[in-house]
This record gives sequence, C-alpha cells and structure tokens, in this order.
Amino acid sequence: MKTRGPATSARAAALRALMLGGDSAAALDRVLKEAHLDSRDRAFATELAHGTLKRRRTLIWALQSALRQPFEKLDTLLQWILLIGAYQLLYLERVPAHSAVDESVTLARTLGHAGLAATANAVLRRISRERPQPPAPTREGGAAALGLYASLPDWIAQSYIDRFGFEEASKIGAAINAAPRRALRADISRWSDAQARNALEQAGFETAYGALGVPECIVLEDSSHGDRRALNAAIDDGRLTVQSEESQYAVHLLAPAAGEMILDVCAGRGVKTGAIAARMHGDGRIIAVDDDHAKLKTLAKASERLATPTSIVHADARSSYDVGAATRADAALVDAPCSGLGILGRRADARWRKQPGDPARFARVQAGILASAAHHVKPGGRLLYVTCSTAPLEDESVVEGFLVANPAWRARPLSPPADASGITRVGDALLSEPGINGGDGFFYALLERAT
Repeated sequence: MKTRGPATSARAAALRALMLGGDSAAALDRVLKEAHLDSRDRAFATELAHGTLKRRRTLIWALQSALRQPFEKLDTLLQWILLIGAYQLLYLERVPAHSAVDESVTLARTLGHAGLAATANAVLRRISRERPQPPAPTREGGAAALGLYASLPDWIAQSYIDRFGFEEASKIGAAINAAPRRALRADISRWSDAQARNALEQAGFETAYGALGVPECIVLEDSSHGDRRALNAAIDDGRLTVQSEESQYAVHLLAPAAGEMILDVCAGRGVKTGAIAARMHGDGRIIAVDDDHAKLKTLAKASERLATPTSIVHADARSSYDVGAATRADAALVDAPCSGLGILGRRADARWRKQPGDPARFARVQAGILASAAHHVKPGGRLLYVTCSTAPLEDESVVEGFLVANPAWRARPLSPPADASGITRVGDALLSEPGINGGDGFFYALLERAT
C-alpha cells in the first residue's frame, strides 16, 4: 500500500489489516490503534476484516464468475479490495451498493493505480448486478458443497458432518459466519452479578442471561449505545472480564469451593484462573501451570488482584512438575491445547490455518497433559478435561484412553442445562455446537479419582 500514515476510513483500516496478514485480530488491533476512527467506524472496520476473512472461499468463488483471469493471479492489493467490496455487496444489506463499489474503486486508485481502479469498478459492478451465490448445500453434494457455501475447507466441513450429521453441520456452517455472542464475567468476589448487570444497563448496554446457567455470566445483547469508557474501566480494573459463556461453563462444572486447592493446568493468561479465584472468595489456594513465559507474565500481573492466593508454575504440562511438597489438589482444570475447531466463529482466520492432521497431533499432547495433571489430584478428587474442539480424537478418545490406562479414575456423568439448545451429551461428557446461538464448540468431561 502506498500510504504509510494512519488509515482514515473504516474500509482503509480493514484493508490494511488484511494486507498485513498473520494474526488478523492482532493486525487489526495495531491498525485501529493508529487510525483516527470513531467507535462506529472501528466497529465497521472490524466487521469488514473479520467477515471478509471468514467468507473468503465463497467470495473468491463469486468474484471468479466476474473475472477473465484466475483470481490468484491478481495483484494482492486488488484481491483484498475486491474481497472487501464483494463482502459488502453480498452480505451487508445495510451498505448501499453504490457506496461499496465507489469506495472500493477509490481505494484501488489511491493505493494502487488507475488500472486497478478500472478492474475493481468493472468486477464489483457486475457482482452488484448478478449477486452470485453458491447453491445451498445438499447431502448429495457432501462436504465440498457445504465447504463452498459456508466458506470452510472441505475437511473441516466433513468433520462437522461426521460429528453432527449433515443437517446440523449445515446450521453450524451458517452460524459460525455470523457475529459471535459476546459475554462478560462479573468478578463475584467484588460485586454480585446483579450489581454488575445493573451497572452495565445504567451505562446504556443491553444485557441478557446466558443459556448455560452460569450466574456470573452476562451476555451483551446490544452495545451500540453503551458508554465504552465505563465498560473499559470495569474491564481494566478486573471487575469484568471478557470471557465466552462456554469458557465460563468449564469453571461452573468444576465447581471450585472455598477452602479447596485447585490446580489450573494450561492456565495461559489466567482468564479461567480468575473465574476460579472469584468462586473461592479468597478461601483456598490455586496453582496455575503453563509453559508460556509471556502468558504467565500476564497471569502474574492479574493474580495480584485475584481474591484467592495463586501460585504460578512454569512447566511443560506434559511432563512431571512440582506443585509443592506433599501437595495434592482437591480438583484440577485441564484446559487442553487443541485444534480449535469449536471456535472458528470467533477467530476469523483460524479456519484457513488449520490442517487435517491437527486433531491427531494435539491428541498426543492432550493425553500427556491429562495424565500428568491427574497425578496431582488426591483420592476422591475431581478433574475437568475441556477442549474447544469438536473432534472426537481430541475429546472422548483422549478421555477413554486415559480411563483405560488409569482404573482408579472414572467419568462422572454430566447433563446439559435444562432448555439449553446447542449442547448435548456424548457418553458421560457434554459437547456444545459451534456457532449455535452465537456460542462456541466446547467438550467437557468430568472425571473423579477413587478414594
């Protein structure tokens, strides 16, 4: 791109973030920090960048119908300008077609040259007239048809079909391309969920209760008129934390109680650690384990204001690690690293970075982490194994292998919350469906050690 200064429009900001490549969310954050945009334009830029990335396969198919040469042969700048323009024309009804075309042409002329602008104009005007869309997927078309329609790699589409059946997989394919549900967690050691909800509503936010029965979970229904400064202040001081409902549900199922010692394995930056600490109200102890120095640095800073004392252990969770002399945990949370097939709706570019061999590769890692964590749980204690994957290899297969190798452990049956849609039993475990009601796909298995 020619310009080196801050982006001055939402479309320019989205384009710059997409051109940077890599982690789209991080790239967009960098661009938006430099851009002089109001909150409405920042939201529009985010929608353009994330929506374009999610719909990339379908958009390329549509654009190819209006091109005389292969899409991949086009200049990279022109590719992204066409993709952003086509996304607006095909999926954003509130954006006038003439605006989508004219602004895209202006970007091509300003950041490229007259030839790029002419091509953008011709292609996008044809897209505006013809509105090409792939046919709705059918069972006969299988994964290829679903992958094209839902803008997924065929192997991911097939994994959803195998897991949920064709009809449900089709619903998931559509749902993960919509905006994900945004949820907050109130720190109930500092204020009640009712107080937090009231403060948000007083600040102009529309809130709702979650579907999984997590008391401290607050769903943001509408934030367009809310006071962002009030929200950010509550997040900055830890009274509120951005955390998906399915992530909060893991701690809810673990049910940490006052006076317990809890082992938090693969704790990362400590989002779930904070939820555990709040539930214990300062009575007990948490040991958080991870092997990422940067994440543990963030966790260490956050732990200074957690209600419950938290010790941090830097270790590879697959191997033996020390959590203190003669220490056995009452409960352990194993938030295992995984392929992330359940959170594709929340991470715009993730679907294009996954590989078919990821579930099998992660399963080997998960088995080692689960076995090591179980060693630190006392007789009569419990362990919650959770992933954000929908692949059986990473979910029930890991748990079944562990139980066969460890006869002192058994699965404790879990039941989905009453009236909650999109979450079902898989044997004794639970599985939530990605995208349904804006949620994520998580697997939960609760295990207990014999006394």
